[in-house]
Amino acid sequence: MSDENSKTIASTLNAKIRTSWVWLVLAVTVGLTVLFYFSQKPQVVAYSGYTKSLSDYLLQEASVMRSVDQIRVGVHVDTAVFQSQMMSMREMARSFSREMDELRKEGSGAPTVDAVARYEREVLGKVSRIRRYAERRSAWFQDYRKNYEDLFTQDPSIQKKVRPLMDSARAGYQVALGAASDGALDSMPDSLKQSLVRLFRENEELSLSWNSFNNGLSMAYTEDLNNFFQMESLNELALKGKIPMAFYFLSLVLLLSTFFFVLYARR
Repeated sequence: MSDENSKTIASTLNAKIRTSWVWLVLAVTVGLTVLFYFSQKPQVVAYSGYTKSLSDYLLQEASVMRSVDQIRVGVHVDTAVFQSQMMSMREMARSFSREMDELRKEGSGAPTVDAVARYEREVLGKVSRIRRYAERRSAWFQDYRKNYEDLFTQDPSIQKKVRPLMDSARAGYQVALGAASDGALDSMPDSLKQSLVRLFRENEELSLSWNSFNNGLSMAYTEDLNNFFQMESLNELALKGKIPMAFYFLSLVLLLSTFFFVLYARR
């Protein structure tokens, strides 16, 4: 008798499982589970964190560029603080690149490999160029002060012609040697003349070096990445706004499916 009851129960369950109502209930349940999973993923929070990291980098770069501009015009800058700022720039770029690698491994939306590599390469290159420029510019100002003192030993008419050129070079502007060779340098001692020529030529090279990193490329690449995460955040918010509606709809379908399944089972 027990065996017959077991067979009857098994056959009844098998018959009910084959009904379309059961599969509909299972499908809706899986759909609700998937919706709940996606609704709990904190992607918007993560994207906001990446946006903040890029914004922090822009602030750090602006601070470094202010320090470099002071070095450019001969204002004293705390070397330890300046070196620390550049190290922070470099570490920010490397850390961001590692975070993007992890984000891609997780399968989440991330900027392209080329975009991240371009950003990191530009930042690291900029830090390297800034460091070399700061060292050379500081050494240049030592020669500048010595030559400026020697200039006061010359005739006042010569001082009047050369001093504006030296002031322009001190401000970081290029000074053409032709403008300084209109007779003013020719009447100087050879040692002072050659020293001033080297000073102006070095200043011209430093001016080109300044333009090599004061071009806004790193800022443009950072803004591109920032815009990517802002768009991803907007897309995530739009998707999250549709999840409650889908959740309510599937819940209603699940309720109705369960109701009709019970009615069908009673028959």
